[in-house]
Amino acid sequence: MSLQEEMLRYGRQAGGAMRTREHRERICKDFCRFFRQENIQTRHVRDLNIKQIEMYIAQLDARGLTKRTLQNSASALRVVLDSAGRVKFAKHHDLSNEALGIAGASRKGTHEAVTPEQLQEVLQRITKADAGVAAAVQLQWMLGLRCLEAIRADRDTLKRWMREISSGRIHVILGTKGGKPRYVTVIEREELCRTLTDALEFLRGAGRDVLVVGKDGTLESAYYRYHYLLRKHGLRGAIASHGLRYAWTHRAMAKYLHEDMTLRDARALVSQDLGHGDGRGRYVASTYYRKEE
Repeated sequence: MSLQEEMLRYGRQAGGAMRTREHRERICKDFCRFFRQENIQTRHVRDLNIKQIEMYIAQLDARGLTKRTLQNSASALRVVLDSAGRVKFAKHHDLSNEALGIAGASRKGTHEAVTPEQLQEVLQRITKADAGVAAAVQLQWMLGLRCLEAIRADRDTLKRWMREISSGRIHVILGTKGGKPRYVTVIEREELCRTLTDALEFLRGAGRDVLVVGKDGTLESAYYRYHYLLRKHGLRGAIASHGLRYAWTHRAMAKYLHEDMTLRDARALVSQDLGHGDGRGRYVASTYYRKEE
């Protein structure tokens, strides 16, 4: 078994959300590519040493990547080492962010809120390619969903959400980060009703139960197809799919503040809506709602 195969196996064993696993695998492949370029012959995770990891991080830094990206890369490698049983080595001081010279990055968000004009322009193009993907994009916009939550919204889920609109909150269960269900406040009732109606009509016409279908019918392939089409038709970079959550946050904050909520309470409620818990209102403000600063 090659070093890359070993690292990928341990990386998958470590678990985590789909996006986290995808990122970890990408780091493992890039790490092994670096080894091939440098003609480093190490073939097993058990033989990796501090100097090699320091060289890899230094190479990433030389490529001009952000400090946050370097931190995420180092963290992914530590997770793989930990999964491989090298727990003590993974926690070695020389592999800490401080020792690697990559500590102290800001956690402020790097995305921007998608504007209504940008959304309509992108939807027109995506609808021609895949109306199911377009419907999932609209769900993200209307409810501030993560992309996986929108992709996993099947026929039964959409019907349940339609029934829940009258209560003022919908219950998001499938695709949530860490498998933690949450409630999302309905901030635009009529628009959400139309979005759900259109999505259900699409499913009936297409004769299927989910909005996004990938190449081999798996959830992973649906996830890749969704992101591929979004990037291809304009939702990329600063306004990637996460920018739909940013846009929802701005509209939700405006609604809550208009209802005479205090800024602190509005932040806390939005944080719960997004799935971050009521104790992370300040984080949500600095990440999703920077315009208020």
